Amino acid sequence: SIPRSRAWGSAASMAGYVGTFCSGAGIAPSHAVHPLHPAAPPSIKARTSCQSLRTRSGLLKAVSGGSGLVCGFIAAHSARNRRRLESVSPAVPRIIRHDVAKHVESATQTLADTADKCLLNNYGKRNVVFTRGLGHYLYDENDKEYLDFTAGIAVNCLGHSDPGWAEAVSKQASTLVHTSNLWLNVEQVALGEKLTHFSFADKAFFCNSGTEANEAAIKFSRKFHVAADQPREEFVAFENAFHGRTMGALALTWKQGYKEPFQPLMPSTSFLPFNDAAALNAITTKTCAVFIEPMQGEGGCVPGEADFMKALRHRCDEVGALLVFDEVQCGLGRTGHLFAYQLSGVIPDLVTLAKPLAGGLPIGAVLMSDKVAKCISPGDHGSTFAGAPLVCAAANYTFDRVSQPAFLKNVQEMGTRLRSGLKKMVEPHDLPVRGEGLLVGIVFPDATSCSAVQKAASENGLLVLTAGAGNVLRIAPALTVTAADVDLALERLQAAFRASM
Repeated sequence: SIPRSRAWGSAASMAGYVGTFCSGAGIAPSHAVHPLHPAAPPSIKARTSCQSLRTRSGLLKAVSGGSGLVCGFIAAHSARNRRRLESVSPAVPRIIRHDVAKHVESATQTLADTADKCLLNNYGKRNVVFTRGLGHYLYDENDKEYLDFTAGIAVNCLGHSDPGWAEAVSKQASTLVHTSNLWLNVEQVALGEKLTHFSFADKAFFCNSGTEANEAAIKFSRKFHVAADQPREEFVAFENAFHGRTMGALALTWKQGYKEPFQPLMPSTSFLPFNDAAALNAITTKTCAVFIEPMQGEGGCVPGEADFMKALRHRCDEVGALLVFDEVQCGLGRTGHLFAYQLSGVIPDLVTLAKPLAGGLPIGAVLMSDKVAKCISPGDHGSTFAGAPLVCAAANYTFDRVSQPAFLKNVQEMGTRLRSGLKKMVEPHDLPVRGEGLLVGIVFPDATSCSAVQKAASENGLLVLTAGAGNVLRIAPALTVTAADVDLALERLQAAFRASM
């Protein structure tokens, strides 16, 4: 076991991690003023209380309220002293003892070992532990800084620890968190009003994730045709599509590796080539609904061509099929437009939303026209947690920010800057760059070379994603990134190319 005196020292930089687990912890990080951010607090204030400490198999634990909670890292007096220095002058140099770093590494490995024992291994091995985030940066247990150009897979549209978002969530958490949908709540109604006001839709339905939103859209589509006494079973989706991992949404997802272990799925689904108008005649009077992403994300950052999307709308109208746009990843400002259907000007019958809507808290939504909404009756669908006051307060704050013209203009400008820089960078390698707004992909000849650049970028302090068949480097930063962020990302990515290609 680790002596207590050394345990205190080994956790010197870990106060942020403890705040997740220990009662009485409150952290208000300092934040550089950003033109798209409200003014931020001037200093870091941290308060951590733990009733007792103990060690077991080298893993530090905190006990709060009589129950053992595995923290892994304990805030120390030295950490508080460092914060006091930083609040006076951020330029004060930080002295890192080698024995402290050694014990942090040991605690990280112990945390990973514990995760192996108690967490389902559906995400594979994860060797990095992030302890805090600020703006467009994440920090690991060694306080290494990473420029985050993943945004939690296109979720954290306002970046990390946005002060206004945190204030909105904190205020609502101390007022009303959950009531169920047996009663109305102010935040849910306000969010529904905003979403319908700014979109084509007449009605909104709330759920808890993107895959839930697509499941609801499947049910609403079926009910639409049942209500007309013309039940339809068949669905159409597109090659390389990703619509979720629950059974209905999974049936609409292209990648066989996601589906094969869970067969049989919904059997009446067919797939057409994306951006191929000539293939649309396969949509018939037996088709219940067509699901499509206006811009494929998981499929490799591929925008739907305007002529193709218009032809799709025309074909659906010809045969009476509903058109569902999955904007879970590409919607809500990601493309530089508030909604991705605005790229082509094609109006769908339903739109599904999720990832960025609440700025990091789980939420999903389905927006629909009255012709669909009037077919849905009380009891046809529901959710216990959906539209709760807390998550809707977060979503109201987030949507108010994202829907501002200046906000969307920044996305467009930073997207143009990013794509321009990438095209110049990869020109010697003859690699295509594609995408819209701040959802951008670099297409590699194979997954191996793409993975090598991603790994080198991470080692150089830049986080990016992959997509497609593993051969597309997917770049999806927070929508609040600045020119300086984009330029630094390009610099670090250039270094990754030099190191790996």
